[in-house]
Amino acid sequence: MDEAQKILHGIVDFLLDHWAITSLIVTSVIEVTPIFKCNPITAFFRWIGRKMTAEVMTEVKDLKGRVEEQGKDIQRNEMDRIRWEVLDFANSCRNGRKHTKNEFAHIIDLNKKYEALLKKTGEENGVFEADYEYVMGIYRHCLKENSFIA
Repeated sequence: MDEAQKILHGIVDFLLDHWAITSLIVTSVIEVTPIFKCNPITAFFRWIGRKMTAEVMTEVKDLKGRVEEQGKDIQRNEMDRIRWEVLDFANSCRNGRKHTKNEFAHIIDLNKKYEALLKKTGEENGVFEADYEYVMGIYRHCLKENSFIA
């Protein structure tokens, strides 16, 4: 045991004589307290990582902005497509063309999508709403009279 105690005393004396190096090694490996986390090696590598990826992060932010703008453009295009299809359907009804029940069901589904897009974009309905009501009036009449085409 004397030999082990001498070695242990030698290690303790070295650590006490070189307390600055010892504290640096200890704080770089463990957290001092759960409230105040002191981990300088992690902080140093995090700082280097941020410096190295700063340009990439700027490009990512730019790409996010572009993607959001494209998403808005896609929503506007979809709204225009739906609006055009429903208005064209209403116009064909005004011109006396008869439609199947499935065609009316398709227009009803499109209106639901259109309303959801309006809610997402915060826009208001206009002429589309009047033509949709016209189509729904014809739909209700066809349901009552069972006058859909096959």
